[in-house]
Amino acid sequence: MITVSRRSYIEAATPEEIFESLSDPERIGHLLPRVQKVELRDRDMDACKAHLVTHMALGGIFGTIRCEGDLTWVEPSEILFKVRTPVSVETRWTLTSAVNGTDLQATMSLDLDPMLGPMAAFVPVQAVSDMLAKELESALKAISAGNGAKKLRERAVAA
Repeated sequence: MITVSRRSYIEAATPEEIFESLSDPERIGHLLPRVQKVELRDRDMDACKAHLVTHMALGGIFGTIRCEGDLTWVEPSEILFKVRTPVSVETRWTLTSAVNGTDLQATMSLDLDPMLGPMAAFVPVQAVSDMLAKELESALKAISAGNGAKKLRERAVAA
């Protein structure tokens, strides 16, 4: 299991505002650079869960792969996306209210054993960790930038 975590403080944003950004399936493609397309299926708002299909660009010989999984959430503090196929990936976003902002922790775990079996031992763990870290850092920057742009629009309208 390869696990990477990143944390970010987003100034002047509530957990509710950040949760809204993260829970919008249309916006996921803008937050995670490898996500090409998101299909939302079987959304159950009462149970706080949905079935998602994402199309991820991996490049090279892998091209774009179709990933299926379940999205669950506890509004406004946590979003969890567990991909079941073709590879086991868990992405968790935890939002905590902080002084004048929100503390956002993102954790991504990847288990290559079910897909690769004994060949998983030959995967360069550091290279994969670096790739996951880059994805999370890019998403955190996009969330922060998106929230900043929203705040600037709100101020311009209010002025």
